[in-house]
Amino acid sequence: MATPHRVVDGLVTGLADGAKGVGDGVAGAVKDAGGKLMGVLDKPFADVTKKEGPHRIIDRLLNGTLDAASGVGDGIIGAAETFGQGIMKALDQPAEQTGIPPDFEGAKGLKLPELPELPKIGKK
Repeated sequence: MATPHRVVDGLVTGLADGAKGVGDGVAGAVKDAGGKLMGVLDKPFADVTKKEGPHRIIDRLLNGTLDAASGVGDGIIGAAETFGQGIMKALDQPAEQTGIPPDFEGAKGLKLPELPELPKIGKK
């Protein structure tokens, strides 16, 4: 059984991975749509000059901007994940020092106190 802070860590890591995937998916969809539009706009130029049109300057600029924004987002999420792992390791330390591993594996010697019997209330 995982310690509570490790359960929370697993949830947060899953959310961070999901955020990265969504960001990459959106950027990919925008770039794909832009590429299709550029292909349509290239047709008249390609028919005459056999080259891409000048509108490709904007396409490359926007693609670079999307890539940079995605990289910054991944960097921020990665930095937060690294910071989170530092916190998890710090929280693991007290459990490790007391002989209870962070996942409670091998804690067979640990015995919980028994609760006293409560008096019965109501009909007898």
